Amino acid sequence: MTFFDSHNWTWRARCYFSLRLYLHKKRGLLRLVQILRAYIVLGPLRQPLVRYYQKFGSTAPFKTEVHPCFPEVDPEHIVPRIQERGYAHVGTIPEEYVTQILDYCARHKQSRYWNPHRDCEAVNRLCRNAKLVEIARQYLGAEPILWLTLLKWSFPASDERADFHPATHREPVQYDVHAFHYDILDVKSLTLFIYLTDIDSDSGAHIVVEGTHNKRWKELHKIILDDSVVQAKFANRIHVILGKKGTAFFEETSTYHKVEVCKSRRLILSIDYVIQRKAPPLRRTM
Repeated sequence: MTFFDSHNWTWRARCYFSLRLYLHKKRGLLRLVQILRAYIVLGPLRQPLVRYYQKFGSTAPFKTEVHPCFPEVDPEHIVPRIQERGYAHVGTIPEEYVTQILDYCARHKQSRYWNPHRDCEAVNRLCRNAKLVEIARQYLGAEPILWLTLLKWSFPASDERADFHPATHREPVQYDVHAFHYDILDVKSLTLFIYLTDIDSDSGAHIVVEGTHNKRWKELHKIILDDSVVQAKFANRIHVILGKKGTAFFEETSTYHKVEVCKSRRLILSIDYVIQRKAPPLRRTM
């Protein structure tokens, strides 16, 4: 776990997290801000902004690490799948990586870890894997920025979490992750998800609605969709992603997606690559 003193807790961080907490207390205002941001980020200006950052972006070259994590993965095949469907399977990470990440979680015993790549070597190496970064680079059409990494446990309702430490910070909830929704990370972004526990139909599987990552103007205000609406409109495009621990897949999270309610503990790692958004400030932990 990382510790910060008061001198490192900058005014930028205070403003950022104070604003987040305020908005999440005002649910009506929060939803309005989310919809306005969706129109600005994913609306008619999206393509001009993407082209601007692709042409004039000044992001420093991503420092990658060559490691045979995914020997069979070819970015030339993966990227078109993401462009068409909004997601694509990558493969399975080596067992040694899964073991190292699980050991990291066992030592710290938190339910959520912001930016674990800073002090977990296995997560850091995955973020910088040359093939994964090349997929992000080709999809974004520009040098990717590592925006955020997140390790997150999900629990059944009956789980008392007695073997976990109390949360070190309040984490505001934007919406119910068990409802279909889309996220607004940047004008163009790509997220790598890695299952770190076996995921079957009882373990909180990730569900994605294929091909919903490019939305029309009139669809942008529908950040959350009822299951009945999704079933009626996209029945043959709903895909449940199951897999053993180590299963990895990319997703443009402006695609509609949700998480099934889990009946057993679930651990997932997400790695967000963006085209221009700056990484959020470090969060102070106690």
